[in-house]
Amino acid sequence: MGTIESISTIIARQLAQTGLDKGLKQASIEHIWSELVGPEIAVHTHVVKVNAGRVFVAVDSAVWRQELLYKRESFIEILNRELGEEIVTDIMFTGP
Repeated sequence: MGTIESISTIIARQLAQTGLDKGLKQASIEHIWSELVGPEIAVHTHVVKVNAGRVFVAVDSAVWRQELLYKRESFIEILNRELGEEIVTDIMFTGP
């Protein structure tokens, strides 16, 4: 009789083998952004899309966009740490 594996282990292995795990992690960025950046920044931003490691974030003012540009590298590190691997390569802030 072979080793019994949980369904979550089997699914995780299949996702990794097919490369879909990175796509799922990229998709999760939209859901975790607000939690990771905190309420003060979250009220002024939202993730528009994630494509090939680039996160596009809409910002509601030019002042906030400029402020966030200074924190871009920090946000990239925070997101990748939360995702457990280097998924995010850049963040593009868009808006007025």
